[in-house]
Parts: sequence; C-alpha cells; structure tokens
Amino acid sequence: MIMKALSVSKIVEKVIKNVKRYGDKALLRYTIKFDQIKNFSSKDLKVKIEKLPKLEDKNFIKSINLAIKNIRKFHMEELKNLKRNWSVSNNGIKTGQKFLPVDSVGIYIPGGKYGFNYISTLLMTVIPAQVAGVRKIVLVTPPKNVTNYFLYTAYILGIKEIYQIGGAQAVAALAFGTKTVPKVDMIVGPGNIWVTEAKRQLIGKVGIDMIAGPSEVVVVGDGSFSLKEIIYELLAQAEHDKDAKSYFISYDKNVIKEVKKYLIKNAKEFLNRIKIIYEKNLQNICKIIDEIAPEHLTLLTKYQKKILAKVKNAGAIFSGSCPSAVFGDYVAGPSHVLPTNSTAKFSSGLCVGSFFKKISIVEISKKGAKNLVAATSILAEKEGMVWHKNRVDIYKTF
Repeated sequence: MIMKALSVSKIVEKVIKNVKRYGDKALLRYTIKFDQIKNFSSKDLKVKIEKLPKLEDKNFIKSINLAIKNIRKFHMEELKNLKRNWSVSNNGIKTGQKFLPVDSVGIYIPGGKYGFNYISTLLMTVIPAQVAGVRKIVLVTPPKNVTNYFLYTAYILGIKEIYQIGGAQAVAALAFGTKTVPKVDMIVGPGNIWVTEAKRQLIGKVGIDMIAGPSEVVVVGDGSFSLKEIIYELLAQAEHDKDAKSYFISYDKNVIKEVKKYLIKNAKEFLNRIKIIYEKNLQNICKIIDEIAPEHLTLLTKYQKKILAKVKNAGAIFSGSCPSAVFGDYVAGPSHVLPTNSTAKFSSGLCVGSFFKKISIVEISKKGAKNLVAATSILAEKEGMVWHKNRVDIYKTF
C-alpha cells in the first residue's frame, strides 16, 4: 500500500512538472496515453459549445431544472446569511473585513463509473461559485465523458469554457496555465487518486477546495424505519467504488441480524465496504459518529432529534420521515462536495462561502496611534525587531 502511494505521488509529481514545462504538448501526450484517444490534437482541447445541444430526453431536462432550482435557492439563502463587509470602531481604530469572491475558478468534473460525467457534480460546484460572484469559471473533464447531457447542463448554467482533459494533467494545467488552458486562482471538484494527489501537491500554488477521499456514510437505524430503507442507504453509498465506506450503527440486535442476513444473501460483493457496529448507548453512538466524522450521516431512527443535538462532526446530516443521502447527491440543495476521511472534524462542504476571500481592513487615526504605540513598541522590542519598534516610535511625539 505504501509502495502504491509512493508510486502515485512520484508519477503525479512528474506529470505536474511536465505540464508546467511543456504545456499543451504534455496535455496532448497524457490524454492520448491515459485516455487512450488517437488523433487528439491541440484544437481538440477546448470544447466548442456555441448553442444549446439538442436533447430529446424530457425527463432529464425536467430533473435538471428541479435540481438547479433547489441548489440555487439553497445557496442564495446562504449568501443572504453571510456577514459581509463589516467594521467596528474602538478608540480611534477602525477595523473590519472586506469580503470578495475569488476571481477565477477551475472546476474538475470526474468521469462517472458508467462512462458518463457526474452531471450532479457539475451543478453542485458551478452554482455555488456563480452565486458567490466568481467572474471566470472554467470546466475540465475527461474527454470520453463530454456527452450531450453534460454539454446541455453546462450551457443552461451559462458555462461555455470547457476543456476535455482529465487526471493530474488537468489539475496542473489549471494551476499553471498553458497556451490553451487558462491559469485559475482556485481549483474545486472531486476526482480519483491521481486528481486528489495533484491537488495535494499543488496546495499553496493555487487555491484548493479540499482533499477528498472515497465516499462514505454512517447510517444509524432501528425498527422505526423499514429494513429496505436501511439496507439500500448502505448500498447506495457502497456502490460508488471499491474504496467507498458504509457504516451501520444500531442498538437493535434484531435489525442488525436482518441487515447482515440480507447483505450476505443479496449483496456479498459489497460486504467488505460495509461495517456494522452494535452500540446500546445513545451517547456512545454519538461519540462513534463524531470520531468517524462521516461525509454523510443518515438518521433512520426514532432518536433523530437527540442525535442531531449532540453530533458535532459530519459533512451533511439527513433526517426527517424520508431521509437519504441520495437526495443530497442530486437535488436537495446543499453541495454534495463534502469533507471525507474524518476531515469533517475541522472543515465543511463546498458552499458559497468557499469562494469568498476575506481582506482585513485597519484604519488608524492619530488618537488610535497614540493608544497603540506604547504597547506595540514594547512588544517589538521584546522580539528583537528593531525597525518594527523604530517605525511605530515615530508616533510617540503625536
């Protein structure tokens, strides 16, 4: 496992260096090699999307419109509740913060398991950026996944700058820019181990949303919900990929027995992705959840309110009479780009706030300088910072 990690790291490091040095030439070489596409040239890097692609699938169009409506509504409400451009005055000193959206964002849309893009990820990343007011939004995605469904969705969102490149090379292109692909200030969006490693290596050179790992869910369940709801919730998360993680926690031994029985009989291939935990104490259940700090937490239990009140670490929590993380994956509203691998202990999911930077504003009057100069001078002296002390000592005569 360590050797595999080293090999991924070294390969990605080489890809990044080559893209930085050779630009489009490296992108073409890696696309032909990794995506196994012949006759791919520089003119193919940028996708032409001058008009709305034809799409006869009315059910898809209806579903996309509902998803856009819900996602935009949620993020517009978030924007309204963000405290922006504030200030406070104190003894001749006026301090505050100025909130500004990031100027340009590159969004990575991964290829789906079944050969199509995750259209939902397109919605869940583009809409929060647009609501935040990001001026320039660029999409990158593996070439084999540029479908009419993807292009239709991008077009109705108003996104026309799309590049068909995937993997670590796409992340590197966005970070440094090439002749064809623009350099951006921030890169967001999930991806495979190559994309994730490229984002990790480029932290500090470009803004990165998060280092996301395999998808995960914790399901707390009991007899107050049907077995089918519990089992399908676990399997829905487990089907993402071989590294996906599903946890089932329950104080009900009979429910645990029935869940195990079903999985062994009907879904053996997912057994190694599902961990079942028996815990009779509700407080301990909450402690287990907080320690896992899951990407998704689905409460299929009569103790929803008690758990909601106690749990501190989760990317998104699903409750109510019909809760499911699957609704969150597509149409509920909040972005499905969420912290994984226990990072919900200290970070949050992608949202409007993710695209804002805060600038501190400090305005100092003569009165303010008089109030600050002595303490500043003493502290600078104790640190041995001579010119810091000399600089503020000018105001001692004011």
